[in-house]
Amino acid sequence: MTITTRLAEFFCNLDYEAIPQSVVEKAKENLIDNLAGAIPAAVQVEDVKGITAELKKYDTQDDCVIWGTRQRASVQNAALINGIAAHALEMDDFHPQGKIHMGTVVIPAAVALGERHKISGKKLISALTAGYETGIRIAIGAGTASHRLHGWHATSSCGIFGAAICSAKILDLPVNQTVSALGLAGTQASGLWAFLKDGANNKKLHGGHPASAGINSALLAKGGMTGPGYILEAEDGGFYRATSDEYNFASVTEGLGETYNVLRVGRKPYACCRSMHLSIEGALELVKTYHIAPQDIEKIDVYTYEIGVKQCGMYPQPKNVFEAKFSIPYGIAVAFIDGNAGVAQFTEERIQDPAIRNLCDKIDVHVSDEYTKQYPANWGCEMRVRTKDGRQLNKVVWNGRGGPDNPMTKEELTAKFKCLAGEVLSAQRMDEIISTIYNLEQVQDISELTTLLVP
Repeated sequence: MTITTRLAEFFCNLDYEAIPQSVVEKAKENLIDNLAGAIPAAVQVEDVKGITAELKKYDTQDDCVIWGTRQRASVQNAALINGIAAHALEMDDFHPQGKIHMGTVVIPAAVALGERHKISGKKLISALTAGYETGIRIAIGAGTASHRLHGWHATSSCGIFGAAICSAKILDLPVNQTVSALGLAGTQASGLWAFLKDGANNKKLHGGHPASAGINSALLAKGGMTGPGYILEAEDGGFYRATSDEYNFASVTEGLGETYNVLRVGRKPYACCRSMHLSIEGALELVKTYHIAPQDIEKIDVYTYEIGVKQCGMYPQPKNVFEAKFSIPYGIAVAFIDGNAGVAQFTEERIQDPAIRNLCDKIDVHVSDEYTKQYPANWGCEMRVRTKDGRQLNKVVWNGRGGPDNPMTKEELTAKFKCLAGEVLSAQRMDEIISTIYNLEQVQDISELTTLLVP
C-alpha cells in the first residue's frame, strides 16, 4: 500500500462526526485567520489588483467570490486570486515543524470549490481537516530543513497535496481517484525561493497556484486521468528523492487519526516572514524591560538558525516592501522605533525613514550552530544589544508569540481579524463573518459565509 493510498483511505472515510472537537475549533480559527489577511490584500495590494483585472479579462464566470471585492470568478481563478491575496500581507498561518503556510493554499481551494458545490459547513470543516493534515504531514516527511535548503518553498511544493485531497473530498471522489489526485498534484508541485535573489514579488503566487492546481488535480482524476500512486516514494521521479536528502516516509502516516498536526498551526502577530518574529519579539521585550531608546544603541548582533539567516539575513537595508518583509535588521529597527511590526510598518514610505535605516546599519545577523541543530523542532534566536553607555543586554527567544507553545487567544484572533479586514468591511459585517464561522456546523450552504466576504 502506497503512502498516498493510506492518506486517501483515511481521509475519504473521515466524517465530520469523527473529527475531534479541538480539531473542529482549530479549523474555524484557521478560517478566520486566513480571511483576515486576504480580504484587505485583494483591494490594497497593487499587483493583486492588477492580477485580478488581467485574469477577469478572460474569465466571465461568476461561480465564486473574490474575497474583499464585489467581483466573482471561476472556481480555479477564485482559488488562484484568493490564495495570492491570502499570502500577500504575510499574515497567514504557519506550521513550525513543516515550515508551511497551509491556510493560504487549502482554504482558497476548499472555499471556492465548496461555494460552487454549495457544500455544508460540516463538509467544509472535514475538507479543511483533510487538506491541512495531508499537506503538513507531507511537508514534515520531506525533511523540513533539507527541503528548504534545496530551494523549495513547502507552502507551494507540499501545500498542493493538501489542496488536492480537500478538493477530492468535496467532490466525493473514491479512494482510487483520490490517490490519482494526489499523484497529479505531486507531478505539478512547484514553488522555489529564487525570488530572494532579486526581490521579485511572486512569493504570493505560492498560495494561489497550488490552490488552483489542487482543484484541477481532483477534476482531472474525476475525469479519468490517473496519477502515480508512488508519487512520494518512487525511486525515479518520486517527490521526496527529487526534493530532499533527509525525507522520512514513515512520518507521513504515523499516528494518522490519533495525532492531528493541524493543532500545532500558529498565528502571525507581525506582518513579515515568521523567521523574523523571534528577533522582533526580542527587541520588544528588551524595550519593555530596559526602556531602551533607539539612540541608546551602539550595536546589535543576532544569532539564529541557518535557514533564518538564509531567508531573512540578506537584506540589511531593504529597498522595497518585499525585502523589508525578509529583513531581520528592518524588523528589529521598526520594533525599537515604532514598538510594532504590523502592516503599517511595511510600506514604501516607512522603509525610507532615515532613523530606521540608521539603526539597520548597526545590526548584524549570524548563523548559530546551537539554534540550527534545534530547528525545526524549535525555532530559536538570541539578541545581544550593546548600548552607548557600555551595557550588554541579551535576550533569547524560543518559538515566539503566536506559535503552538504561546498561542493567540480567541479574543486576540478576533482583534487581528478586525484590524486587518476592517480596512474593507464594516464592523457589523465582520461580526457576522465571525459568528457564522464559529457556528459553521449549522451552515447548510457555505454561500451563507461567502456572501458576507463582499464589502
